[in-house]
Amino acid sequence: MAPRVYVVDDDALVTESLGTALRLETDWEVATFNDARVALAEMDGAPPDVVLSDLKMPALPGIAFLGKVRERFPTAVLLLLTGYADKESAIRAINEVGIWQYVEKPWDTADLLLTIRQGLERRDLVGTLHRTNAELEGRVREVEAAHQRLVASERMAAVGRVAAGLAHELGNQLALVGYAEAIAARTEDRKVKQFAEVIVAAQRRLAAMVDELKDFARGTDEEYAREPADVAGVVEEALQILRFDRELTGRKLRPHLRARPLGRIHRGKIMQVVINLVRNAAQASEIGDEVEIAIAEEDGGTLLKVSDRGTGMSAAVQARLGEPFFTTKERGSGLGLGISRRIVEEHGGRLVVRSEAGVGTEVSVWLPGLEVAATATETETETETGTGTGTA
Repeated sequence: MAPRVYVVDDDALVTESLGTALRLETDWEVATFNDARVALAEMDGAPPDVVLSDLKMPALPGIAFLGKVRERFPTAVLLLLTGYADKESAIRAINEVGIWQYVEKPWDTADLLLTIRQGLERRDLVGTLHRTNAELEGRVREVEAAHQRLVASERMAAVGRVAAGLAHELGNQLALVGYAEAIAARTEDRKVKQFAEVIVAAQRRLAAMVDELKDFARGTDEEYAREPADVAGVVEEALQILRFDRELTGRKLRPHLRARPLGRIHRGKIMQVVINLVRNAAQASEIGDEVEIAIAEEDGGTLLKVSDRGTGMSAAVQARLGEPFFTTKERGSGLGLGISRRIVEEHGGRLVVRSEAGVGTEVSVWLPGLEVAATATETETETETGTGTGTA
C-alpha cells in the first residue's frame, strides 16, 4: 500500500509545488493543506505515514501541529520545512517533538525524496524491531511457564511416589484394624462395643484418605472412557448420595438445575468432583447455612457453580490451594481439590476458585459440551496418528 503523505503550509505556492513534485516522482498518496487544523481533522479518517509541515503558520505553528500529530500517530514520519534563520527552532523540534529531519527552503527535490524514504525505512525497521521484541518476550514467558510446569510436574511426581507408598502401607495396616468391626458386631459388652465403634469410624476415615492418596498417586496417566451424559443428571445423582453424608448434617443444599447441558464425561469422575466440592462447601459452613449448586450453559459447555457463605479464605490460603497435603480442616488430606482440578482438566475443562475471608467461597467448573469435546478428541487422535515413527 502506497504511503500517505500530508503536506501542510499556509503558503499555497509551497503546497502546490511540493505536492506536484511528490506526485510526479512517486506513487505516494499526497494530500496538501494550507490550514493545519483542517489537516488534523482529515487525519482522523486517513492516518498519515509522512507529514511535511512548515514551521511558521498563523493558525497553528508547525512545532505545535507536529506535536499533536505525534500524540495521535506515534509512528508517523515527521519533517519540518524551515528557512536558514530558523535552524535553532528546527533543532528544538527534533528534541521536543521527535521529528525525523528538518528540510531547508528552498529544497532539493531529490534530497527531499531520499530523506522521506529513509524515514519510512527507519519507521518500518523500528516496527519490525518492536514486533520481534514482543514475540521474544512472549517466547520467554512461554519458556518460563513451561519450566515452572516441568518443576511442578517433577515435584508432583515425587509426591505421587511417596503417596503411593503411604497408601500401600496404610492399606495393609487398615486391614488389621478392620477386625474392630467384627468385635463390635459380636460383643455384648457395651464399653467394648463403644470403643470398637470409635475404631471403626476412624478406620473408615483413614480408608477414605487412602483412597484419595491412591487417586492422587495415579497421576494423569490413567485413561478412562467418557460418554455423552446429562451433566445436571450426574449432579443430581451426586446430591442424592450426599443426603446420607454426616458432613452435611444441618446444611441446606439449594440446587438450581433447570439447564440440562450435555457433555462427554466420565460419570463417576465428575460425580467425585461434585461430591468433593459440595462437601468442602458444607465443611466451611455453619449448621443452618445454605450451599448452592447451580448449572448453566456457557461458551458451548457446562458451567457448574458450588457456592457457600461460610468462612471463606484469605489470599494466602488461596495461593496454596491444590498444594498436596495442604489443608485448613481438622480432618482432611489436602488432596480433594487438587484431584478435582485434575479430573476437570482431563476433561478439557477448568476449575476456578473465588473466595473472600468471612464472606464465602464460589468454585466454578466449566466442562466442554459435546461438540467441543468431540473436536478436541478428533484433534488428539490426529496428533497421535501423525507422530508415528518413520522407517530407516
